[in-house]
Amino acid sequence: MKILGINASPRPDSNVKAALEIVLDEAKSNGADGEIVNVNSLTISACQADGYCKEHDGECALNDDMQDIYKKIEDSDIILFGSPIYFCDITAQAKTVIDRLYSYFMNETYGKLFADKKVHIIASHGAAPVEMFIGSLNTQMNVFGGLGFQTGEIITLEGNNVPGAVKGKEDQIEQLKALAASL
Repeated sequence: MKILGINASPRPDSNVKAALEIVLDEAKSNGADGEIVNVNSLTISACQADGYCKEHDGECALNDDMQDIYKKIEDSDIILFGSPIYFCDITAQAKTVIDRLYSYFMNETYGKLFADKKVHIIASHGAAPVEMFIGSLNTQMNVFGGLGFQTGEIITLEGNNVPGAVKGKEDQIEQLKALAASL
């Protein structure tokens, strides 16, 4: 099993990255293979809505680091999509990646490819009640479902205003290890 963690946090020592590492480390101890892609360190342009992908079988006209992410998504069995919640929504980095997945939309070839792949979302946040942003996370999961992926869990890790805080929260670590065991 190959797992791709997509870290859409701008912080180098973010809670999302720590959460993805916990899941991947646990999954690797059970025989899985995987990696984390740190979106913030990449050059990914916003979708240009030029329709090129629809005329070229899902190929995006933009030649940037998203091309590597497309390949990693296509080669993975499980996608762990991670984003902190900033002002009640996913980060701009996360939204840019999701918008660029439009090249896969309404493409039968990719829909079939993704049918056996599952996506889980991991979100870390500070003090805002989950009700303020769960709609956004559901929308993002619906995007993955619309692309043909199997939709998995949405895990929200609360009270993590300080980078790396999740590493000291046994209840959250156990929740992440349980996700890894379910993969």
